[in-house]
Parts: sequence; structure tokens; C-alpha cells
Amino acid sequence: MPKFNAVPSLFGALKDQVIVLTGGARGVGESIVRLSYLAGAHVFFGDIDHALAQQVVGRLKAEHPSSNDLVAVSFDARSYADNIRLFKTAYQAHGRVDHAFSIAAITESQNWYDPGLDLETIEIPPPTAVIDINLTGVLYFTRIAAVYLRQGNQGSSRRRDKSICLMGSIASFREQAGLYVYQPTKHGVHGLLRATRKILYHKFNIRINMVNPSHIDTVMGSSVHDLWESHGLPVNTAEAVAEHVLTLASLPEDPYVGPVSGLAIYVEGGKGWEIEEDLDKTDHLWMGEEMSRNFSKIQEALGLGVDWEPTK
Repeated sequence: MPKFNAVPSLFGALKDQVIVLTGGARGVGESIVRLSYLAGAHVFFGDIDHALAQQVVGRLKAEHPSSNDLVAVSFDARSYADNIRLFKTAYQAHGRVDHAFSIAAITESQNWYDPGLDLETIEIPPPTAVIDINLTGVLYFTRIAAVYLRQGNQGSSRRRDKSICLMGSIASFREQAGLYVYQPTKHGVHGLLRATRKILYHKFNIRINMVNPSHIDTVMGSSVHDLWESHGLPVNTAEAVAEHVLTLASLPEDPYVGPVSGLAIYVEGGKGWEIEEDLDKTDHLWMGEEMSRNFSKIQEALGLGVDWEPTK
């Protein structure tokens, strides 16, 4: 897989940029908030733990006084209205939104396929918070981001760089046995990248990428941290993952690959690799020559996802 290294020296490109993100009170989200603010961006973030989010704002403002905005909005990723309010807060303050990062996620706390289920307990519906936050919330966020980011860019001869980054997981593309709900939601986020990357870039000049980390040393990953360490497996820090997100936002063009858009970056032990390019290049090997040719014809018939619209 081609390497994709985080490059913090690029973060100066975010100065005075307007950034919106979810899940900024802890973990990767908190690292993104901090690094973006220190780079001189105007940062607007939402987290369901509003008290903790306000503490993040207070601490950063006290340690690094700045005239740049750092605003925490009370937020529930499951609420469409909250997603709207988050973007509207940034837009009303600056008349634009430049970058949007969907970071908020949770892992499952109940086994949907508990072997102890019986004919009586199976009638009790299981909780759907993982689906509602990790997938529906990301769909809400991306839909709204695509509209707010393109404001002011349509028809302009000097269009600003705009980008979206989605937070996936190793569970987005590799088997993670036992993550019965978390894994399907992260597969869905990867599917969202593939469904939107061509149309958003070609129609609206919005780059969309995703970061798929392996285990991160955060509260959410604490249940498997000892397992990772006991097997000597590489562990990510929250900051290393955040640096990959911000590198994607800071790098509109790469001299070797062109526009930095439609990428899926796997991060392990703080190091990154892009996984989509090799999948595309080798589809004739894992699909077979005939299916690969047919797939190319399907893509051509659909206008490579740029011109096709669903039948009304």
C-alpha cells in the first residue's frame, strides 16, 4: 500500500480556516480541536458531553489566548437539528465553512447476538445508539456539510479549497469478529466515501476522505488496550490519528497523485497507508478479468458517479 504520512508542518494552511467537527471533547476529536486551534483556525465543535467540551475550550483559551473562534456547541450526533445548528453557528460567524470532520462515534455495550437470548428475551428490541451515532449521524453530518461547504464557491473563478473527512476504522474494511453493530456501521461510512467522492469533487470542488485507524489509546478503546499490548501490536495515539485528519485537510494537491480526494488512510502505530488505490489497481486479480471489465463498463455507463442521478 502507498504510504501516506502525517505532515504537521502543513497545518499552517489551516490558519483562518473555518472548521466544524463532531466529537471534540475527548480522544481524536479533542486532539483535532487543539491542533486546529493552535494552527490558527476558527474551530466549532459539538459533543454530547457539553460540560467536558466547555472545559476543553476554557483550557485552550487560557493556555493559548487568541482572537480566533473556539466554540463548543451542545450536540447529539443523532439529532438532525443539532447537526444543522452546529454548521449554522460557524456559518453565521464567518459566512463560510471550509472543512468538516465527522469524528463522533461510540462502540457497542451489548451483544446483539448474545448466546443467552431465548424466545422470551428476543422480543425486547436491542438499543440502536451505535447505528444512530456511527452511521445515521455521519450521513446527516455529510449531507449538511456538502451544502454549507459549497456556499460561495459555486460559479466563482477563485474557489476556496473545501474538504470533508470521515472517521472510519480498521473495522471499515477488515473483519473484526464480535463487533456485530460497530463493524457494519463503519463499513457503511466507507461506503459513504465511495458513494460521494466523485460527485462532491467534480460538481462542487469538495474533497472527501476518510481515516481508518487501528486501535487508539483512548477511553473508547480501553476495553482492548491490554490485549493489544500483550500481543505487541502497534497502538495509535489520538494525536497521531488527528494529524492524519488534518494533513488531509491541509493538502489539496499532491505532486504525485493530484487532488487529495477520495482517499482512505489506514493508520497503525501512527503510520499511514492509502488503501483504495491498490484495491482499484488490482481489481482484475480479485474480481477476475471478466468481472473487472464489466465493472468498468458499469462505471462508464453511470458517468463514473459524476453525472448519474437516481430515477425519481
